[in-house]
Amino acid sequence: MNIFGFNKKQEYSSKDILKQLDKCAEDYTFPMLDNGYVYPVHSKLSVYRDEKRWTLIIEVIGFNYRGGGHNGISNCLHVFGNCIDTKPGTDNANFLYLTDNSSDFPTFDEEYEESLNPKAESMILRNKEIAINHNREFYIKKEIKLEEADKIFVWEFLRGLEPEYNKEFEATEKEIRERIPTDLPKIMELTKWNHPDCADSEIPSKNETFRQIAKVLETGKTEFYKPNKQPNNHWKNWPDGGTL
Repeated sequence: MNIFGFNKKQEYSSKDILKQLDKCAEDYTFPMLDNGYVYPVHSKLSVYRDEKRWTLIIEVIGFNYRGGGHNGISNCLHVFGNCIDTKPGTDNANFLYLTDNSSDFPTFDEEYEESLNPKAESMILRNKEIAINHNREFYIKKEIKLEEADKIFVWEFLRGLEPEYNKEFEATEKEIRERIPTDLPKIMELTKWNHPDCADSEIPSKNETFRQIAKVLETGKTEFYKPNKQPNNHWKNWPDGGTL
């Protein structure tokens, strides 16, 4: 105990950070981009630190077919750090649901809620109406393979919104600060990186990206992030996502 009557916080190391991330991977609370229940659409990584505190947030936007319709569309925030109120990883409170039906027609088919309603012309995204595109050529030009000839599935539709609506699906500053200290500085963010293949037993501490990010967090020097591996977090690189 020091002269001010409180315990001085311990410094943290890159080893401490990687240990936490590996434990979450072991517990299935670290993002698995080929999660068999979730079709991935977009992802983002944000890094926050000061001399005593660190936080890493990974956002995974996707469609969970078990939820169906708007209940299946979410941004799942995975929150790690030494200054957070929740257990590292993710929990039910870290799912953001951002879409809804507009006033014309239900966005998705009413029986299974897995494909676009041909009558729907718009959808609500963060309280704003956005147009629904039913033109199959639009999706094909974006290299989105449509699985059936007579329908457009929810995940295909969502991937058609990428990258134009990525920002709307990402967490706002307010949503982030509800989960981490408001005064903790952000020092880096990424929308492209090389993500570990957790389903193939690759853990964060063995992945170049997270080893380097751990060093950035430890030192505060972003120059330690200098990847050699190509980014792979785009949904096209995780074809098994959502296919269980």
